[in-house]
Amino acid sequence: MTTSTRSDASHTLRRSLTLTAVVALGINGVIGQGIFLLPGKAAARMGPASVLALLTGAVLCLLIALCFAEVGSRFRGTGGAYLYAKEAFGDFIGFEVGWMTCCVAVIAWAALSVGFTKVLGHFIPAIASGLPQKITAVTLMFSLAGVNILGAKQGAAVSTFFSIAKLVPLAGFVLIGVTAIEPTYFRPFAPNGITTPFAETTLLLLYPFVGFETLVVPAGEMADPKRSVPRALLIVMAIASLIYTAVLLVSIGTLEGIAGHENPVAAAAEAVMGPVGGTIVAAGIVVSVFGINAGAALVSPRRFYALGERGDLPRGLARVSPRTGAPVAAILTTTVLASILAFSGSFAELAKLSVLARFMQYIPTCLAVLVLRRRGHHDGFRLPFGPVLPVIAVALCIWLMANANPQKLLYGVYALVIGAMFFGLSRLSQKRSLSDTQS
Repeated sequence: MTTSTRSDASHTLRRSLTLTAVVALGINGVIGQGIFLLPGKAAARMGPASVLALLTGAVLCLLIALCFAEVGSRFRGTGGAYLYAKEAFGDFIGFEVGWMTCCVAVIAWAALSVGFTKVLGHFIPAIASGLPQKITAVTLMFSLAGVNILGAKQGAAVSTFFSIAKLVPLAGFVLIGVTAIEPTYFRPFAPNGITTPFAETTLLLLYPFVGFETLVVPAGEMADPKRSVPRALLIVMAIASLIYTAVLLVSIGTLEGIAGHENPVAAAAEAVMGPVGGTIVAAGIVVSVFGINAGAALVSPRRFYALGERGDLPRGLARVSPRTGAPVAAILTTTVLASILAFSGSFAELAKLSVLARFMQYIPTCLAVLVLRRRGHHDGFRLPFGPVLPVIAVALCIWLMANANPQKLLYGVYALVIGAMFFGLSRLSQKRSLSDTQS
């Protein structure tokens, strides 16, 4: 099964993304500041046993990624989870999923841009707060938007470079740190027990993994999406799982008193490699967060493009430059909205939407595997064991949502209600346009 594409050149994206570029987008979307900052918080909850929670999060994300791989191999269009939900469950569910992905894309990019100023503030304190911080964040976004207006190939090149660059300090930290691991730091293994804090810690350590779904969004610009999507997803999840497990183990094994530490990886690096090591890791964090911003600048506008292309948002968002093939209107819309949030600083509470918004992509995509299978055979990637893996993935998602902060879920419900209102207005407008045309 494939989605139809428009013949109009003004609505057609160029297929310029290679497998390497797609993998780089995935790495940028997954490996970010979370892995540098979360080991301390996880250790405070479960001690060294937090490794078990990390592995559980890795398994869950792998199951979800496999579902994305099967469903994604059926499509050649841009949109990701929105496109899959629309095809499997109809216009309304598809719109709600697409709406939530747009919300989280704008909010996340605003947060990431401000996050970049904070980590860069380690070296340039003047930009870590106040007006200089806001100006720096907005300048970063518009600079990256300018690169992406030149075309997806140029935007992917920036993403690829920083995907490789961010792995260098992490690899160095692991290779040097593993020789300095102190076994006594792993005792007691579970100071607070395992059962009680397990779900909360798993949910916490799930956050560093989320973002892998971003690599399926620009499928309309992949040279061979049916093969690239499954391969890229599996490669990215394998790399992320290996790096995260190694970083957590080395951090616990080299930093005494890691529990609750705000910047444990940098502290562990300094403990193992001296002040130079701490500086290298701090620079790695800067590179990492910049890389995530580069990936967000490329992928986020494609979410608006996908909804505009199918008429769920104004179709002007689906217009692309005849010269570069870039969705200029979607890029500018995303950048302006994210800049407003970054400049106002009001995005902090709204960021809570990302909890439910992520699951609003994951659960429908996992269920779409079962729905689309019933509609016939396809020659793309197919999960083994029938419906078992998608059902397990959905069950784990529901379990984690049940253990999430209720207030955060409530923010997500508000967003869904607003989305439903937009959907109703969109359909009413379409009916009036059709009525006027017929009369």
